[in-house]
Amino acid sequence: MSNASLPLLWATCVERLKDRTNNRSFWEAIEQTRPITIDEDSIIIGLDPEKSYQMGVINQNSLQHIIIGAIREVFGRDLKFRLIDGNSLQEWEILKDREAKAKAARAVAASRAASRPTLEQGVYNASWDDAVSRAHTDTPVRNLPQGKARYANEALYILAQAMETLYPDPPDEASERGVARILDRISYLSDIPAPVLAFELERLRVYLQSVEETEEEESE
Repeated sequence: MSNASLPLLWATCVERLKDRTNNRSFWEAIEQTRPITIDEDSIIIGLDPEKSYQMGVINQNSLQHIIIGAIREVFGRDLKFRLIDGNSLQEWEILKDREAKAKAARAVAASRAASRPTLEQGVYNASWDDAVSRAHTDTPVRNLPQGKARYANEALYILAQAMETLYPDPPDEASERGVARILDRISYLSDIPAPVLAFELERLRVYLQSVEETEEEESE
């Protein structure tokens, strides 16, 4: 199936979904979507970032079987439904690459954690500091504003991925101070205030957790 046929097929899905639901908010939200591609066994549907607040309306659990059913009827095959914050193939490729890297990093972190029964705080902090420092060295045009932003983004991913397996829940004071020191290091190298980085780190960890839960549900 070519991507050229997707707009018409998805428009047919949208009309069927509007006929099968009695939810005006859902109608308005689904009308704003556009098909991007079919990637393996998933249909990737985009929503303009300015309309991202409507993602929750479309992703309601009670509506997923209706969406999947309409897709099966129109496309003639079982496809998983994936809604992304973005409306281009390039944005999907960037997101897919980021998720693949996050998954690989979690696997590496889990393997390292399994081989280390106890965590000595000095090694813990040193390994984080070394990783975020290497990321800075590897960032092109790192002295320009856009380079600093890219570095901060990459460093926060490194930190968030490490925290998934190495950060106690609930965290103790020593771990909290260790994270704070790494955030201060990233702040120094990126010129972004540490509290702002801490806020973005929390948002990123929530996002990564949601991705992991989605992967677990799909594997069941």
